Formats: sequence, C-alpha cells, structure tokens
Amino acid sequence: MIRIFTVFLLLIVILGSYLAFTDIKSESEVIEPKPIEPEEWVMDASLATFLEEFEHDFEKGLNSERIPGAAVSIVKDGRVVYQKGFGVKEMGTTEKVDEHTVFRLGSVSKGFASVLTGVIVEEGYVGWNDPVLRYLMDFQLNDPGQTDRVQIRHLLSHTSGLPRHAYTNLVEDGLTLDRIIPRFSQVPLISKEGELLSYQNAAFSAIEKVLEVQTNTDFNTLLDEKLFSPLAMNHASASYDGIKYSGNTALPHIYYSRSRGRVPVPITEKYYNAVSSGGINASASDMGKWLLLLTGHHPEVISAETLEEIYSPFATIHNRRYSRYWQGVNKSHYGMGWRVLDNHGQKIVYHGGYVNGYRSEIAFDPETGVGISILVNTNSSYPLEVIPDFFNHFKSVSSIAVSE
Repeated sequence: MIRIFTVFLLLIVILGSYLAFTDIKSESEVIEPKPIEPEEWVMDASLATFLEEFEHDFEKGLNSERIPGAAVSIVKDGRVVYQKGFGVKEMGTTEKVDEHTVFRLGSVSKGFASVLTGVIVEEGYVGWNDPVLRYLMDFQLNDPGQTDRVQIRHLLSHTSGLPRHAYTNLVEDGLTLDRIIPRFSQVPLISKEGELLSYQNAAFSAIEKVLEVQTNTDFNTLLDEKLFSPLAMNHASASYDGIKYSGNTALPHIYYSRSRGRVPVPITEKYYNAVSSGGINASASDMGKWLLLLTGHHPEVISAETLEEIYSPFATIHNRRYSRYWQGVNKSHYGMGWRVLDNHGQKIVYHGGYVNGYRSEIAFDPETGVGISILVNTNSSYPLEVIPDFFNHFKSVSSIAVSE
C-alpha cells in the first residue's frame, strides 16, 4: 500500500513539473517581443512642394524650347525621390517618354569608365599612378620619355599632353581603338603630362584596353558585371543594338528649321567603338540608381574613399566654358572622368554629354548626397540652365537650416 502511494506521489510530481514547464514556455511565448517594423519613409513636405514646382517649371521650359522628350532623376537622403519622363519619344507621334525610356548618354559615359576603373583598382589589377605603357605597349607618344611617364590618372583626367580631341575624327569614322592607339606617336605634344587639361575621346578610351588586358575581360562585360548588374540598371547597355532593340527608345532629334523645329534622325553607331567616351545608353530609372552609387550608397560596389579620389580636382580650367551657367563661378576643375566646381562653398561634381542628337547632364553634391540627371533627345542647353538653380535651392535651404 505504501509502495502504491509512493508511486502515486511520484506521478503527481512529474505531472506538476510538466505542467509548470508548459506554463513557463507558454508564458515566454506571450511576452516575447515582436520585431519592430521599419518605419515607412515619408517625403518631407518642403521637398514635395519643391519637386512639384520643379516639375511644373521644367515642363514649361521643355515646351518653350520645343524639346521633344526628356527624362529626369533626382536623389536625396540616399533614395530616388523623383523620376519621370516628359514629352514624346519621336516628334509627330504620341508615344510618351517614361522613366524606363532609353537615351544615349554621350560623354556622361566617361564617369562610368572612371568608376569602373576605381572598382578594378580596388580589386588590385591596376593603380591610378601606374604607367599606361606597363599594360598597353601600343600606347606610344611623340616623346618616348613622356610615354614612359603617362599614368592611368593622366588618361582619365585628359592630361596626357596630347592636343585637344586628338583623333576624335577617327573615333567618329568608326575605327577600332586597336587601330587608333598606335597612331598617337605621330601627334606632336602640347605639354608635359599632368600640366594641362586637353579634352580627349580617343586617348581617354585607351583605358578600355588597359582594363581588358589586366582582367582578361571585354570592357562591355566589365561594365555589366561590375556596375549595371549589381545596381540593377536593367535598361542600361553599351552597344548600338542595346539601344536600337531596347523596345523603349527615345529617338534623337536635330534642329531643322524655324517652321519645322526639331525632326527625328536615325540612331547612329558612332562612339560604340569607344564606349568609355560616349557609348553608354540608359534610362532615368537607371540614372537614379547610378546617382545613388555616385553619392556613396553602394559601398559593396565601390568605397567612399575611391569615389573621393575620382572626384578630387586634378586639372584646372581657367575659362568659363563649363561654369558660365553658375553665377559668380569663374573656373572649374577636372578629376578623373568628372568635372568639379565650387559653387560658393558647395562642391558640385558633374558632366555633360552630346552625341547623335541626344543631350545628357548629370550633377551631384557628394557631401549632401543631392543629385540630378537630365536626359533629352535633342541638343539643347536647357538642362545646363536648370541644374544650377536646382542646386542653389538646396544650398539656400541648407543655409537656412544652419542659421536656425
């Protein structure tokens, strides 16, 4: 009898322990904190008002200038805050430009080349101060000593000593870089390396061959693998076929006459033989993602330190050709693939491009992360007029915030 009673007590103890355990587990599940949901980003009212006014004024200007189509991207606070298409892809039709419509970028392509080089520098294949001749034996200048000294940095800053636009005519005639580069030895130099900015297309594009030799990879493939794909620039390309068959392309236009205005013209194959100088195609949605990288929001692709190196002024431009739309700014500089100016204490990194009836402009403030890209399907100075006012707005807003 005592043994039965003992077993009974033991069963009660085991059952009690089990119930206590399940109660504790149940209680812990009840009080376990729920994960905090990230707050949804809400646009500041003042920014929303500015963007509304910007859109109204921008569209009014497009109509006044009789520009067929345009696409704009704006970034701020580490996100794309605005992207939109305006007008039509082809004058005389009703097919609208949208944020995914593809334009040619012209010389805005140079910024892609310098950033891509920065990625390859970080991977250890090349260095900014490496002699070009180390990787490209066909790169020969008129002075053998200068040939030995010209560095990758000089190629990307247009300071190799070659005269302005040396052999750009051969690029436009469709010759390959392999045929153009060996001819530099025939061109008299105008300065020592690093002393004078003299804008190039053919010599700048020699960077393509340097990167191809060192990585054993085609330049266009490098663009796709290192930049377009990681950034999900899904409409960007670097070939004639890429824009011709995009399925959503803005056609180029040229001014014909006062009565007819601007008329569409065919897309040409010019500069697809020198992609780094003028052969990249992209949409507004692509350019918004590109601006986020340029303002330091993709450290997994390229570091802030390397971007800073690329944007550092290397050569000075002592005329107002590139700063004339910025009031009171009398000179500008060139880094590597980028122009740089001081807008009264506000550093602006920018570049423009024109090719085949397309105009593009991109500009950003690397300190605040504000940036804008404007693509139009005709040659017009209108984007150059818009951009200074855009940055002056944010400069004034920043000044007010500081004073408060």
